Amino acid sequence: MQLLQTGNDLDYKTFELCNDDGDTVASFDAEINEETALISYETKQQFRNMGFASLGLNLLKNVLFSDFNILFLELINLSGDYSRKVAENAGFFSPSHSIDYYISLNPDAEIIIEELFEQLDSSSTEYRKKQNVYNKVKRLRACENRSKEELKRKLKQLLQEQAIVLESGYYKKHIEDEINHLHNILGKSQDNINKKR
Repeated sequence: MQLLQTGNDLDYKTFELCNDDGDTVASFDAEINEETALISYETKQQFRNMGFASLGLNLLKNVLFSDFNILFLELINLSGDYSRKVAENAGFFSPSHSIDYYISLNPDAEIIIEELFEQLDSSSTEYRKKQNVYNKVKRLRACENRSKEELKRKLKQLLQEQAIVLESGYYKKHIEDEINHLHNILGKSQDNINKKR
């Protein structure tokens, strides 16, 4: 799988996720406003429910964070459980506990802003603007950490429920799906922590 940039306007970038045969699997748009990128995506019908949207979002995150120094990625107007899982599998979290708004924070956001501080006069308007952005990063980092703790608590609760649910039926399958989903995203967040060390 390969993520290709197909459009490169100053504040609007487009990408396609292509498989090994060169077929477009999903398309992604990034509307950039200073340090924030609003992301929208669409997976082609025949490739849905195969994990490609999450894969593409992860690849897109790497590009926008490393190549464009974007600090915040936002997904809005998500709907349903599938969209939630796509967002969470790609490392997004909901700071407002709302299913229709998810954000991903650049793992190096604090470092990027601290380096900008060194280049600015502390009495300048630009410095004060960056200070506000820095405060936003700190608030969102705290939300991100709380979100991970909530996911861990949810996983623990589901594991307890799994032990008492009857051996058959949809509810058991739902619990098992959620447990696998949570193991997946919590494992990825642990991998990211280990990479930073």
